[in-house]
Amino acid sequence: MMRSLFAGVSGLQNHQVRMDVIGNNIANVNTVGFKYSRATFKEALSQTLAAASAPQGNRGGVNAQQVGLGSRLGSIDVIHTQGGTQSSSSETDLAIEGNGFFILVDGDKRYYTRAGMFEFDGTGTLTSKLNGLPVLGYLPDATGNISSNTTQLKKIQITEDVRSITPQATTEVVLSGNISSALNDGESVVRIATVYDANGDTHRVLITFTKTGLNNWSWTARLETDDPSESRGDGTIEFNDNGTISAGHTGTVTIPAGALPLVESTDLVFTLDFNGVRQFADETSVAVLRQDGLPKGELDGISIDRSGTLIGSYSNGLIKELGRIALARFENPPGLLKVGDTMFAESVNSGDAVIGMANTSGLGAIMSNSLEMSNVDLSNEFTEMIITQRGFQANSRIITSADEMLQELVNLKR
Repeated sequence: MMRSLFAGVSGLQNHQVRMDVIGNNIANVNTVGFKYSRATFKEALSQTLAAASAPQGNRGGVNAQQVGLGSRLGSIDVIHTQGGTQSSSSETDLAIEGNGFFILVDGDKRYYTRAGMFEFDGTGTLTSKLNGLPVLGYLPDATGNISSNTTQLKKIQITEDVRSITPQATTEVVLSGNISSALNDGESVVRIATVYDANGDTHRVLITFTKTGLNNWSWTARLETDDPSESRGDGTIEFNDNGTISAGHTGTVTIPAGALPLVESTDLVFTLDFNGVRQFADETSVAVLRQDGLPKGELDGISIDRSGTLIGSYSNGLIKELGRIALARFENPPGLLKVGDTMFAESVNSGDAVIGMANTSGLGAIMSNSLEMSNVDLSNEFTEMIITQRGFQANSRIITSADEMLQELVNLKR
């Protein structure tokens, strides 16, 4: 009977722990990125009253006689299934579709989380709204490239040097389209190119094509503000009978610094690229296809794509990669340790973090304007609660019944 008392006590203790786990799951039913846990039991030691005997002669063997000594807590497992996704109005609210964890840093200690409630703090650092810890990722190098070298993990930060883009003087203007061969000698076609100087100021350049003969054209370039007789560059273009250029593929335009409306300190020199120009009998469609100059640009907004890349949009129309959020995965995610704030830390049984970019190396994609919700299933938790409650009641009955039997034994003395 004493054995049954201790077996009942062990059952009560284990079911208490199981109820604690269920209670924590239900309490976090709406916690972003939460992963529910489950408690399992295992049999405790058994006391052998009689050993087993082997078959001998015409007699069969006899099984051992053992009495169990109750139950033990087998495990408390964290179940890392994907939670539901909820849309958000915040660009920096992120969810992971698939495997992986966001990486947060506190000093030299790294933590891992599925709760992607992030924001940029006063220093421009991307941090967790839950605890203010910075998010780790990759930053562009001097050439603007982003490397996935894990030794280069840094805090994702929008620094002052990327909040604006310095002006870029035009060095090339590319023209493309048809220039009609049906025009008469001496007739002209004028096109306007908007170019930028070293300070980012805009200037309108008139490019005039004049037909000088069969398959022959001349061109001149001047500022819109120049006298019509002024020329900042000129040349000729010769076409083949099939309409392609045979000579004069490029030309150079030089605008002296002193001739610019806002007097600059350096000349504005750029190349005219005519390789895309053709001469057919169709209507004239030649136009400026592109130019490489830029005015000064201020950072207007930031978006985050599925690879976790932060893309900055600037007032001058340019977009630029500002960084990329890193993800980590583990061979045994249930081996991670919960450390609060919906974060995990490595343990000796989780395996080392495999760090990389989203959508690579078995890592999931990052969804912006989304949050991963808790993976707690309330219907399952309430069912487990009922089972746990009944198990607790049953074990308490063991103790009550064993106590009554002991009482009867004591009463034998009467």
